[in-house]
Amino acid sequence: MNQRSRGSNVELFRCWKQIGIFGDFSCPKLAEIVHCRNCNEYNRAGRSLFDREISDEFLKEWTENLTGIKESEALDSISVIVFRIKNEWLAYKALYLQETTNIRSVHRVPLRTNNAFKGVVNINGELLLCVSMADFLEFAPEEDKEKTDLMIYKRMVVINKMGERYVFPVDEILGIYRIALCDLKEPPITLSKSPTTLIEGVFNLNEKKVGLLGEDKLIHALKRSLGS
Repeated sequence: MNQRSRGSNVELFRCWKQIGIFGDFSCPKLAEIVHCRNCNEYNRAGRSLFDREISDEFLKEWTENLTGIKESEALDSISVIVFRIKNEWLAYKALYLQETTNIRSVHRVPLRTNNAFKGVVNINGELLLCVSMADFLEFAPEEDKEKTDLMIYKRMVVINKMGERYVFPVDEILGIYRIALCDLKEPPITLSKSPTTLIEGVFNLNEKKVGLLGEDKLIHALKRSLGS
């Protein structure tokens, strides 16, 4: 029996509405199965709903609806990882986040190590360049804060932009968030002591002012500071 004929039979005879629990209860099987949902006929009819053919117009309409929603979300918002360096909260697009990891040993490189470039770090068997974002962005020393019961762990963040990878330590990771582009505001003229050219915008998150780092500007600045 093809899909169309199965669908027709269901339309012609819905026994649960005539002699079943939604009908006159005259079905002889009810004494044994108690409810129509325990009957093979009822289950077979339910499965036939998934077997029926979908019209091209219906399929096209829902494809356009779902695609439009995803495209709209992609254009109107971005995912970012939010972290703290010293007293500043920063964000970086999660698209270019490779991983976060525990603090690792940094191996100095003779004649190359400076304030920005601290050395190399072993990440999954690969030696990656480690930079100090605190020194690079010239952030002020962290202020003393009252101790709380909340445990805060320092981490290392690995970013990867078109194969150019860098590692930098952060004092705290808040998490990954989706930010609406309309919530991004122009950065103030002075954002701590950081080069404002690296901050694409600022947004508020849980009463924190967060600066969004521009991925291209940051990578270019890091390369220039390393003399590459």
